[in-house]
Amino acid sequence: MEAKLIARYLGAMSIEERVQIIQCLLEASPDGREMLDVAARIELGAAAVSKQLESLMGLELVSVKTRENNKVYFANTALLEQLFDFMYHQYGPAREKVSPAVEDSDG
Repeated sequence: MEAKLIARYLGAMSIEERVQIIQCLLEASPDGREMLDVAARIELGAAAVSKQLESLMGLELVSVKTRENNKVYFANTALLEQLFDFMYHQYGPAREKVSPAVEDSDG
């Protein structure tokens, strides 16, 4: 995963409301939720939720489908899983440790 994409995704999730929206959509997975349902659950105005959903969709972190003339939103679980799996293995405790001797010989 490219550093540019990681920065975009993490930057998108640096806004509390967006994290709340993604969490709300993950809780509803795989059924998704309508925008007004999301707004009610996270106690944020419909206009604000709509704006944040548009931003998240622009980065493909959220998708939308029409169901019975209503827009239903879904978290992109595959992308989120890929992002956090990558972060965990590259920067987290799962990161392969390089011995100091190897690091010194690379220098």
